[in-house]
Amino acid sequence: MSIYRFAVLCALGMAVGACAKGEDERLAYEVCLAAAKKDPKYAKATLASQAGSNIQASTGDADIRVNIPYELDGNKGLYQCIAAKQADGSYKVTF
Repeated sequence: MSIYRFAVLCALGMAVGACAKGEDERLAYEVCLAAAKKDPKYAKATLASQAGSNIQASTGDADIRVNIPYELDGNKGLYQCIAAKQADGSYKVTF
């Protein structure tokens, strides 16, 4: 295999990995946002977008920690959620 072909394959692999990570973050954010909206404590809060949230993969497992800033009655806070990846690729709130 030529060095050029190897470089192209590596670049494609990194691009696919980056897309998968972004998709996982989006799915985790969406499931946490839905949980926040169902929670009576946060249902009327103004919740930040995905871009305004802090989303981090946990080390050593498939969980993603999602911190969504919110504002409610003039007070600011942080909705914290952990989403676990399921066998079918979806996410489920575990905390």
